[in-house]
Amino acid sequence: MYSNFITSPDFVENNLHTILLIDPSENEVTDSALICKNVGTDFNVYIYLEKDKDYEWLEKAFNLSDAVIINTTSNELSKVKDQMVGHPKSQYYGPKNFFDNNRRSTPMEYLINYVRESSTKSYLDM
Repeated sequence: MYSNFITSPDFVENNLHTILLIDPSENEVTDSALICKNVGTDFNVYIYLEKDKDYEWLEKAFNLSDAVIINTTSNELSKVKDQMVGHPKSQYYGPKNFFDNNRRSTPMEYLINYVRESSTKSYLDM
């Protein structure tokens, strides 16, 4: 069992459930890695930080992802993040609220809920 944590300029090609974390804190990345290590489900986790400034990579990672988790903390990347929040696969957390998207979730909540829902679906498929 393994999960991939991927940053610019890299990409991976496999069939793992893929999420993109936009602007997570170092602690959120560490906590996400611990969850991935212990839940028995493998993930591709793309990580994009404000300092990366590689919008082409961000767009490709966004398109490859099954879910996008956005930290709404205000910074230089805020305009881009605010636009991405409106997409149906986007969830967000942090200080901002968006009337057209009520899907709030931290990276850790998303991972735990995904594993919980996947195991429920697997159980029902039996």
